[in-house]
Amino acid sequence: MKNNILQNGVLGGVVVVFYFALLYSVGKETFLNPWLQWASMIFYLTFMYRAAKADCELNGKSRDFRQILRTPFAVFILINLFYWMFYYGLHLYDLDLVRMELLAEKQTYQGMLDAGVGDPQQANQIREGLMELDKALENPVQPLGPVITRMAMGALGGFALSAGIAAILRSSD
Repeated sequence: MKNNILQNGVLGGVVVVFYFALLYSVGKETFLNPWLQWASMIFYLTFMYRAAKADCELNGKSRDFRQILRTPFAVFILINLFYWMFYYGLHLYDLDLVRMELLAEKQTYQGMLDAGVGDPQQANQIREGLMELDKALENPVQPLGPVITRMAMGALGGFALSAGIAAILRSSD
């Protein structure tokens, strides 16, 4: 079981990193495209399902749901670790990528402000966010804290995907 998790997690991680390296080599705009970012979930799901299916073939499906859930979730965590290490390293290497992301966030905030939020307190919070973004744009840097936070939040989604895979495998004949 452990080799199955490690094999699928590492192989999935390499595939995801290769996918994003390919996107980056095409162009930074392509790398930052949210549709292409979300498309990488196909790789996650493929390797999570492969590992869970192999685990169920080896140990059976009539086990506790939590036992079936462990394998795809561990694979997700490994793949995600590869992705976030690549993401962080790439953003340390290419500060223009950080600048592009900050500018996109600034445009989003400015669009919300221009559309009129209605609530004066929320408008002030958006203005404060815009001022922080302007400061960050003066010296763009990729801090590690937000990357770790996003990785942790992603684990919640990975848990939900793992639960779905476990439910499908457990209910199939």
